Amino acid sequence: MVMDGSPPAWISRLKIRHFEVLTTLVQTGSQSATAERLHVTQPALSKWLRELEQNMGCPLFTRGRPLRLTAYGDVVLRYAQRVLGDSARTVDELASLRSGSSGRVRVGALGPVAAIVLPKVIVRCRSELPDLQITVFEDTQDILLPRLQRHELDCVVGRLQPAALRAGIFSEALYEEPVHVVVRPRHPLLKRKKLVWHDLAEFPWILPLPETPMRQRVDAEFAASGLPSPRNAVESTSLLTNQRLLQQSDMVMAMSRQLAVHLRDSGSLAILPIRLDHALGAVGMLWVDELPSAALVRFMEAVRTISKALAADSNANGPGARRRTRSTR
Repeated sequence: MVMDGSPPAWISRLKIRHFEVLTTLVQTGSQSATAERLHVTQPALSKWLRELEQNMGCPLFTRGRPLRLTAYGDVVLRYAQRVLGDSARTVDELASLRSGSSGRVRVGALGPVAAIVLPKVIVRCRSELPDLQITVFEDTQDILLPRLQRHELDCVVGRLQPAALRAGIFSEALYEEPVHVVVRPRHPLLKRKKLVWHDLAEFPWILPLPETPMRQRVDAEFAASGLPSPRNAVESTSLLTNQRLLQQSDMVMAMSRQLAVHLRDSGSLAILPIRLDHALGAVGMLWVDELPSAALVRFMEAVRTISKALAADSNANGPGARRRTRSTR
């Protein structure tokens, strides 16, 4: 055990390859499968893992089929993923500089943000930095946040729900956005002069996945009216699928105002005159680097500019009140 505060000797012997082996062991759950994937012999892999655990003084895996991480292994895995993510980003930035590019930004976004906000942001960025490389990953927040923590993404644009405000993640609220309920044009509900949630419960629904902020809000609206959540609903995160379902049936769906207005103005859908009272949370940015790259800084400035314009258009709270924080344990 080291008592003078200096790092143990094995720290200096760690290499990127060690982290690659560790993460592959977690992915496969098998030494033999890992050895085959990494083109090493299984005895050599077993010896490497045994020596690493001896040097660290703690077991990283519980042996069995499949291999399972110990609490110590969980800690090492988190840092291995961050190192690998940072290494990949370093390679990307160096390649961008050599090619004369303005850099690269890897951004994750929820569906409505990817559909409405990001196209405007990308057009603005490319007008200022034509060589800026932007890679967009659209997914749900439960998938995007772990990728951000592993440094596989540079930032995420989405809802600032409590689950998003984790330790080590910077956050910045951009704007609040109302939620509307949409249907196809000439839907039977559009003929009613005054709508209540009992009316909406008569029709089939398209719902977000469980545990998402939008799903919680829809469930809360029905519960506040003394109604159960819609049964036999279609659960979908696909914007295109949802749009087609709404157009071809009498289904009902809740969505963010920006997307609802866009689809209404295009003639694709109609907005029902009904109020949703429960808060959904601000749209904002999340990132993990205390000193973001120059490319990410420019991208984030474009997000702020576009968000300010969208907030003004929707008469939502302006971004002047946005706050930047970093969560702590």
